[in-house]
Amino acid sequence: MRFLGRWVADCLELTFMLAGALLFMQIPALTHAYVVALQQVAQQARSDIDQREATARQYYHLPPNSADDAVIAALRPVEPSNATALQASLARASMFAATGARITTAPTLRQPIAAMLDAIHQPDPDKLVVLQTSLDTYVPQISFGLAAAIYGIVGLLIGGLLGHSISALPGAAASPRRTRRTV
Repeated sequence: MRFLGRWVADCLELTFMLAGALLFMQIPALTHAYVVALQQVAQQARSDIDQREATARQYYHLPPNSADDAVIAALRPVEPSNATALQASLARASMFAATGARITTAPTLRQPIAAMLDAIHQPDPDKLVVLQTSLDTYVPQISFGLAAAIYGIVGLLIGGLLGHSISALPGAAASPRRTRRTV
């Protein structure tokens, strides 16, 4: 019976180790998916801004190479709500681009940490929607990059510790408690 109990405990530990490794290996790939989504949203927002500015330039006969601020300044007296909306769109597009740049400029191993810290310290509803969409559409994969390997080893260790702790619980509960002797 003791042999069977030890075998079950070893299987439990191995399961937790493999699950931890596979789970942690997803972190760099998920971070990459998030950065790609941020870049796509930033590009789409910039494309929308460019179309709106082109229309304003044409309608109000502005110079074709006028800057964003010049278009907003020209719109403000005649269409203040469109000027405000365009300014908000510019801020949103730059926020997405800056977030993606902050994450990608971090060293590869730190990119997931940079993404997490960015989400915690600079939470923005639009960024959180992109993050949630990235999580919802993420397809688990096995990557053989250095970052995935290192995160996998960390997951293996954490999973091993967790599995060992759980498998040790029945033995700890069954062992008699030692009482202190008073001298």
